[in-house]
Amino acid sequence: MTLRDARDYIATLGIAEDEHCYCGKMPDKKEKSIGVYPLKRERSPYIPLGGMDNASYGKKAISLLVHWNHSPTEAESAAARLQEALLRCQEEKINNQIIKFILLSYEEPIPVGTDEGGVYEYVLEGIVYHEKE
Repeated sequence: MTLRDARDYIATLGIAEDEHCYCGKMPDKKEKSIGVYPLKRERSPYIPLGGMDNASYGKKAISLLVHWNHSPTEAESAAARLQEALLRCQEEKINNQIIKFILLSYEEPIPVGTDEGGVYEYVLEGIVYHEKE
């Protein structure tokens, strides 16, 4: 699974328009956008019993930036809708890849304040569990 696969799945959720879902970088930071980034904090390794040849699933650690608008209420609502959609994800197929489920790191989206233009932002972090290719 690639970051692009995660971005493509997020785009299918209908929270932000497809052209407002980005992967790796938000070039012009349009309002009501979602960015998908690699999660940079340390994670525990995954090695199944018997070695990697016995792995039935893989993991992709992601961080999502909900870059919304100048309304704190609307921004929080968009982040909550995204969280709810991710928690419901089960056996979803995207780009010939099956997402088994998504495990979020926190109970709710993390408010990170506003950007330099006063647009409210939230972050969600999690692990995408997917079938091994």
